[in-house]
Amino acid sequence: MIVTVPTADVPDAKPLAVRVSDHLTFAVCRLEGTYYAFDSRCPHRGGQLADGEVVGELLVCPLHHFKFSLKTGRCVMPRHLKLRSFPVREESGELRIELEVEQDAPRPV
Repeated sequence: MIVTVPTADVPDAKPLAVRVSDHLTFAVCRLEGTYYAFDSRCPHRGGQLADGEVVGELLVCPLHHFKFSLKTGRCVMPRHLKLRSFPVREESGELRIELEVEQDAPRPV
């Protein structure tokens, strides 16, 4: 499954929330002309990363201020936390975010 988003919809310094289903919302971010898509649920306590902010190369969770690298998805501290990411391609002013259908299943809490 491919989810499409106009590049113009992705703001500076703020993730864009893109609802895919009842179980999945993307947090789409831009850094220096490169786009990234992550599961919007923070792996720490489920805070909505799409409600957070982008500070430099970091995506900051609004719930407990955990910071994740946009380039790697890895948390600055604790390093064992990592965001679920999705491949993004830019084509003619549109982002194409790839999602395997089975990835959209509910996850245990």
